[in-house]
Amino acid sequence: MTFRPLFLLPLLLSPLTAESLKVSPALFNTPEFRARFVGSYGFLPEVEPKVDQEEARFIADLADILGKGRFAEAEKKLLTFIKQRKNPTDPEVEAKGVSAALVFTLGNLYYQNGRVPEAESAYKTAIKRFPEYRRAHKNLALLFARTERMDDAKPHLLKAIDLGDTDDLSYGILGNIHLNAEKFIAAESAFRQAYLLAPENKDWKIGLVQSLLGKEDWAQSASMMQTLIDESPDDATMWMQQANCYIQTGEFMRAAENYEVLRLKGLADETSLNQLGDIYANQEQPLLALGAYLSAMEKSEQVDIDRSLKSAKYLLQLNAPLEAESIMKTLRSTAGAKLSKDDQIDAYLFESDIAVAKQQLDEASNLIEKALQISQANGAARIKLGNILLERSALSEDSDEADSLRIDAIVSFKHALSDSDDKVLYDANLALAQTYVKAQEYQKAVPFLEQALRVKTGSKEALTQYSRRVQRAAEKEKARKEREALEAKIRKEEDAKAETAAAEDKKKAESEAQKTPAE
Repeated sequence: MTFRPLFLLPLLLSPLTAESLKVSPALFNTPEFRARFVGSYGFLPEVEPKVDQEEARFIADLADILGKGRFAEAEKKLLTFIKQRKNPTDPEVEAKGVSAALVFTLGNLYYQNGRVPEAESAYKTAIKRFPEYRRAHKNLALLFARTERMDDAKPHLLKAIDLGDTDDLSYGILGNIHLNAEKFIAAESAFRQAYLLAPENKDWKIGLVQSLLGKEDWAQSASMMQTLIDESPDDATMWMQQANCYIQTGEFMRAAENYEVLRLKGLADETSLNQLGDIYANQEQPLLALGAYLSAMEKSEQVDIDRSLKSAKYLLQLNAPLEAESIMKTLRSTAGAKLSKDDQIDAYLFESDIAVAKQQLDEASNLIEKALQISQANGAARIKLGNILLERSALSEDSDEADSLRIDAIVSFKHALSDSDDKVLYDANLALAQTYVKAQEYQKAVPFLEQALRVKTGSKEALTQYSRRVQRAAEKEKARKEREALEAKIRKEEDAKAETAAAEDKKKAESEAQKTPAE
């Protein structure tokens, strides 16, 4: 079966692909994330900065407060501890600095208490004091990610991974960074790693789908979306996105199945129903397309006039005028007074096309006349009316009526010549030229063809060749008319001479007849 790409509109992308996956602040407030963050208050002596015994005892004492989530209290105690270490009140106690580990802990507390700028400064200080501080790099990257500063987050996240941090959160956020930069292969690799480590995490599955869509790997995208659909069968977005992947791979009926599922579930919206109609139109199934289009119109809170007209036009292109007429009747009954003047003109002109398809040419003319009553200066409508009048002329069995209709068509085309649109001017001039050519009035056609060439955009080769043929025919027509005129003149002169000779002979005969009695 031959498909008509004209019918198939791109799916209006759902949020899954319309917006890049972003790390929401909500991610940093989940119980899982908080548990990880609280866990980062511990120490990894083999890969992190050392703490002295006093700092170690303090952290041990602080652990109970941290475990209970009393972060404000913990922050206050830590700040007091740091102040006393730096400036002891006992003159016999030696002032001491603070380890990078303690500064890092303070950064965590700032972060938990919503003091993001102070947390950022603390993490940077910890890294300055201990450049290989893995968790400080990691937490600083997470802080940047939370505030959507992905370019700042990337080097610290990569450093943390290089230092041995390999949890799913790190890879997931790295995937998001690559996704925002449209580095889809790198994003796919990162999300796959995150998915491998935490297959239950929906964010990483969505990120992986995003990466595959960015690569235009429609088949794998559709396959991965099936996992998400199985987990959330009432997620209309996933059904629609999977349908879009099927459309991209040419599996139109699989896409239609997805939309039909949404329809049965009561989850199909106006967009998906119109897309379903387009698919059926593409498959040359006008009745199925009509059903989907009418359902879309019913779903619409405010009728989409442009979309409804497009749907009707697709049906008419399938030689389904009755189905197209059904759309228009529904549109008029639902839109009614909401139709603007331009909408009314478009509707009348399209309904005239439906009438033409039904061979109701008189009705088609009347509909265009209604459009012209709204806008007399509509050149496109004038051309459409002229073409219908010519068709009626060709079908008329009354020669006088046919001539009258042809003249009316020419007048309609000439009215269109006052339009300011070059496309309309081109069509009007070409229509006039072709009308005269059909009547073998080539000389009349030439100036209109010349004007059509002047306003035509794009390639002019075919029109130029056509114009040359008409010009040659016009020259022959001119020569023939000149010859006929000369022959007519000669005949007239000869007839005049014959009449003169006959008159003289008659006069002479009469004169002779008068002389005879006298003699």
